[in-house]
Amino acid sequence: MIVNKIKEIRVANNSDFKLEKRAESNGNNLSGYAIIFDQPSEDLGGFIEYVDRSALDGVDLSKVQLLYNHNWDNILARTDSGTLSLQVDDRGLFFNAQIPDTTLGNDVSENVRNGNLKGCSFGFTIRNDSWQNTTSDTAIRHITEIDDLFELSITPMPAYQETTVSKRSLDKFKQQEIKSLGSELELIKLRSKLYGY
Repeated sequence: MIVNKIKEIRVANNSDFKLEKRAESNGNNLSGYAIIFDQPSEDLGGFIEYVDRSALDGVDLSKVQLLYNHNWDNILARTDSGTLSLQVDDRGLFFNAQIPDTTLGNDVSENVRNGNLKGCSFGFTIRNDSWQNTTSDTAIRHITEIDDLFELSITPMPAYQETTVSKRSLDKFKQQEIKSLGSELELIKLRSKLYGY
């Protein structure tokens, strides 16, 4: 059986952004929480999601990048260059970034300072999750183990926005509960239809 990881993106309000101009650095220092544990998401198209406190246990955080608006051409900081530090605490995943003194860095910093950018997001794949109330109008999903955390993003959209990927995950789960497919070819066709590959 072919197993593919589905990349998911979550965006949430982040009123904890702090921005400081530091004389010893060539840019701005930006910090906040990219993930907050045990808090319900908005309705993601038929389900509400929680990230469990144990979800980041054992996750390699050594190559995470901080982006602007999920664009890999807009890198603001990264852990493997020492410009991004991450700390898992009781509340969630806290980040501290040295934003470069570039046009992009200064624009992002000024937009955070003015309150135009309040969203913080993360891109990830899942190792384990659990579902409840799958037969009701609004199911509950618990992300119990994140497999890969590949990016954090500063984003202008302070609400969840990638609901189609998440909805596909719920649809897949429900289909697996109802029946298993008879052949590998049918499974490949279904995945192609659901995930577009």
